[in-house]
Amino acid sequence: MLKRLQSVTRSIVAQPRLPGLLASTMALGTAYSFVIPFLSKWGTEEVGLTPTQFSIFMTLTTASSMVAGTTLARFSDTTFSRRKMLILGSSGGALGFVGYALIRNPVILACFGCSLHALASICFAQVFAHAREYYRTVPRSGSGTALTMSILRVCFSLAWTMGPAIGSVILVSFGFRVLFLSAAGLWGLFLAGVLFFVPECKRSRPDPGTPRPSLWQSLRNPQLALCVATFASLFAANAINMLNLPLAFTRTLGGTEKHLGIVFGIGPLVEIPLMIWFGHLANRGFTLGLIRFGFAVTAVYFAGLWLASEAWHVYLLQILSGTSFAILTNVAILFFQDLMPDQVGLATAQFTNSQMIGALVGMFSFGFLVEALGHQGCFLVCSLLLCAATALSLRFRRLAAVPDE
Repeated sequence: MLKRLQSVTRSIVAQPRLPGLLASTMALGTAYSFVIPFLSKWGTEEVGLTPTQFSIFMTLTTASSMVAGTTLARFSDTTFSRRKMLILGSSGGALGFVGYALIRNPVILACFGCSLHALASICFAQVFAHAREYYRTVPRSGSGTALTMSILRVCFSLAWTMGPAIGSVILVSFGFRVLFLSAAGLWGLFLAGVLFFVPECKRSRPDPGTPRPSLWQSLRNPQLALCVATFASLFAANAINMLNLPLAFTRTLGGTEKHLGIVFGIGPLVEIPLMIWFGHLANRGFTLGLIRFGFAVTAVYFAGLWLASEAWHVYLLQILSGTSFAILTNVAILFFQDLMPDQVGLATAQFTNSQMIGALVGMFSFGFLVEALGHQGCFLVCSLLLCAATALSLRFRRLAAVPDE
């Protein structure tokens, strides 16, 4: 087992440009993790928006990101290289956060969010679309695309284990201006990584006799629509849980605020090594089975939270949360790409769109659910959502893609 792990590690590190791409992806993840936990505080306390105005601001920027991500992903599959798209997106991210650091006019900030930050939103999907295409064409020994992409996803997750803490220190010590300028600097590092480690790949021209579906036809793909709706349900439940769990833990389950760090630290500790293992299983052709298992585990996780009566129950259940994230935010990317193997940029963008749609629905509905059902009732709603999602996943078609050895 150890020799196998060493062999796989050596083969992955030896892949051209991959170490640099991994470092660049960590910079991207850290840029996000620096600011996302503090956006609501920035919007309401620093900019002076009311909670309702901030919700409108976030809705506008998220909707713009979905439109930009889908449209530009189509161009990345048909016209422009992924390198050009990543340069465009990372430049938007750097300039956008400079704007967030220096500007306090809400209207101008909304313009920045709906333009530059919308451009930046394409980067996550384009990184994984690039990895899918590029590392299928270079010589390797002992590793496959699914495993390589899992390691790439691990780097993004690792950034979230340390980024919020570092961002908090910067915020307390220097304020929002320096926090956003630091995020802009990280976007600059990501841009440098793209320039050095993402090659300008020639796009293979399709057979002239084969008609290419339009963007609307691609988005109307029944399997794609089913997957987006199912994953949006998952991410809506996750958004509700992210808002509800800290309150339920301290108000109804007897936990304390100082133990919340332990609660949210268990999941990543489980998630990161499992991402590698599940990537290996996906590489052997078990993608669809893993996806269904992930939905079922998540349903059990939320049911467990609903039935929990003591704080220590939550600690154990976070193991299931880590398992869920290791599958449904990792293997799911490959699953979406396999649905549209000739349009992996658009397919990956639809995965990120399902996250955004779910987050919007979850954050919007959280307050109503708590007032109507209480904190434990929110967990029941999440469990029911995931039971429905698990049932829908049984309708996902078995993929015809050959496992990547």
